[in-house]
Amino acid sequence: MRKRISALLGAAALALALAGCGSNSQATASAPSAAETTAAEAADAETAGEEETGTEETAAEKTEAAGTADTVSAATKSPSLETDLEEILAEVDKLVYENQEGQLVVSHKFGETVMPENPERIVSIKLEDLMLALDVDMVACRNFETFYLEDQINELGIGTITVDEEANTVNFEEVLSYKPDLIVIRDAFDQTIYDELSKIAPTIAFRLQDSRISLVALGRALGIEDKAVSRLGQYEKKIADAKEALSSLEGQQVAMLRILKKEIRLYPYSKNDMSSFLYLDLGLTPDPMVEEYDNADNLAISMEMLPELTADHIFLIAGYGSNTDEAVAEAKKRYDDIKADPLWQMVPAVQSGQVYEVDSRIWLTHGILATEVKIDDVLDALLPQ
Repeated sequence: MRKRISALLGAAALALALAGCGSNSQATASAPSAAETTAAEAADAETAGEEETGTEETAAEKTEAAGTADTVSAATKSPSLETDLEEILAEVDKLVYENQEGQLVVSHKFGETVMPENPERIVSIKLEDLMLALDVDMVACRNFETFYLEDQINELGIGTITVDEEANTVNFEEVLSYKPDLIVIRDAFDQTIYDELSKIAPTIAFRLQDSRISLVALGRALGIEDKAVSRLGQYEKKIADAKEALSSLEGQQVAMLRILKKEIRLYPYSKNDMSSFLYLDLGLTPDPMVEEYDNADNLAISMEMLPELTADHIFLIAGYGSNTDEAVAEAKKRYDDIKADPLWQMVPAVQSGQVYEVDSRIWLTHGILATEVKIDDVLDALLPQ
């Protein structure tokens, strides 16, 4: 194991060197353990959108696209890239391995799949982020207008697979028409969807919330593990560089708010996958109320409490992930109403003009490429040129 890790670290180090990483830069990462998942994750919140307790929402609010859920996790930090890689590879070993017959097997939420040899016609459904991060050729994938990867997918001439976001179902006829020899999906679908896809071609599934682990596991399954570790090194370097740049803001506090049709939510310090990267990865200082919300049963915050949010900077999401345009429009209308409220005008960050509205369709999405865009958003907001 140690020799294997050293070899893979060599690939990661090469990636860092090619990216211009100097000897004074140290990448950091977090690799949440499967054992650390909470009861909220056990309920598999990512399959149905909003699963936070204590809220009452419309059907549209409850059916955000898989991958935009407000899921909760006990995130951890590891001291070095080598330690992180060792932990990641230990998790990958559980997901992708050789069976007694010498076949490569992928173990996932829906069972086990024997990998076909040298697949050439791959269809991806809701795992486009990792597939594109690894430059894997796809004959078709999920795509739609306003998707943050839409332009990249179109430029590559990749076919489209339609997904009904509210029902979380797939157009099987479209999948079949591309004659895939391998289907790669996010494990946020129901078993019945997986079973139908498996009738078309061998189907493997990965948990996008564990982006680091899934990136390497996907790479191993496709025979490009070295490339996956190298790409992970680039990702960690981006985080390390951003953290170093943002260290100049030491002492300035940050918060993340989200406006929905019926409520406002304050995102916690470490117990939520959508907000924790701000603090655990980028090293930003949370508002005291943000830290308190780590133990909150409900992320909703009342208008009356908003003036108590003394953060110097607020990142604000008005809307949903890949939900309908109508649902997004309703959330934005609610935000317009809130901005006219005197209580909103009492919020310190509002008064100083340091509230930054960010794209819900990216900030409520998991993935390597999505997080890299979020990091760029943070740098543009907090360290404008």
